Amino acid sequence: MKTKNVCRMIFTLILVVACSVAVGTTTEAAKRKYTENDVKYMAAIIFCEAGNQSYAGKVAVGCVVMNRVKSPRFPNTVLKVIKQPYQFGPVRQGKFAREVKNVEKGKYSKGARRECLKAAQEVLEGQTKVTYKGRKLSMKKYHFFNGRLSSPKLRIGGHAFK
Repeated sequence: MKTKNVCRMIFTLILVVACSVAVGTTTEAAKRKYTENDVKYMAAIIFCEAGNQSYAGKVAVGCVVMNRVKSPRFPNTVLKVIKQPYQFGPVRQGKFAREVKNVEKGKYSKGARRECLKAAQEVLEGQTKVTYKGRKLSMKKYHFFNGRLSSPKLRIGGHAFK
């Protein structure tokens, strides 16, 4: 009888540990609200739009995409925002599709592309600030950027933000 109770306690303990590990994994996955495809698309559009810009410029472009995803005025996924008609020139020109393939081929492991991948991951994890010229800037209110945007509220490198 004692052996039966000990076995039952051990089984219960194993079950409790297994459930807590499973719940921890599920909770971690639930916290992350983006997919591998989101990272791929975000890194590709950041490279297309800001590959030659500072790291702050790369993060800022990613923030604009995420601000649009969160806004009811725009589509609610990364890919739909990027592919929205007349919004991102590299999509129309085919550069975005080429860069998505470069991400898939593993070409985002060094240089500017690696920075774009890092910026994409940070933005998707909730980064909303950039440090530019020694100042921390919130990017929460910006939904547009361009090299020659009229009446910009902020300039980072070669981009104007509004």
